[in-house]
Amino acid sequence: MRPSFLFLYIILLITTSCNSNKISLEPPLVDGKYDDYVRLGVEPIALSDDVNLYIYQNEHYVWLAYNYPEGSFGTLDLEIDSESLDTPLNLHVSAQLGEWEIGNDEQQPKDSTSDLWWEIDGWTSNVVWLNGMDRTGDEPQINFKNAECREIQISKSRFGKGIWRLKFNIRAIVGGNGERYEINYPENDAYYNLEVS
Repeated sequence: MRPSFLFLYIILLITTSCNSNKISLEPPLVDGKYDDYVRLGVEPIALSDDVNLYIYQNEHYVWLAYNYPEGSFGTLDLEIDSESLDTPLNLHVSAQLGEWEIGNDEQQPKDSTSDLWWEIDGWTSNVVWLNGMDRTGDEPQINFKNAECREIQISKSRFGKGIWRLKFNIRAIVGGNGERYEINYPENDAYYNLEVS
């Protein structure tokens, strides 16, 4: 006996419903857009009048994202410490990515051509994008283009579970008054304790 049209229609509705629920729970893509976090219902943490922080995690990763006004670069030095790390680390995001142990000057790149850049493990981020060269002046200048937010994806397999102690230094934010400023969050040498499960 062939199944009825109604039976097939019900199966189609159930399949569509399951697939749409699955899509709505997909984790963020590190693409410089923060609509994924809004879609996932992440409550923003106000870091300033201009910048909100979004935090999301699943079984394998933690995502940290913050938006910033147009014209900002929103570069980052993120201090992170956890029980799985022997030494607290600085995760650096600008036009390049780097990481080094806090207080270890030999691991920190000294210039933009250092081989220490891109020596990262267990995390990634969108960078300030290179967008061609401006050759109108005497010296060629690099054009940079920026996304609407900075996103950092961090692996729990390297950084572990439990409490992560975080400190954000976000630079080159252009406020509503046109002035540049930076954000240190939390202030006064405190740490943001993130419970990672």
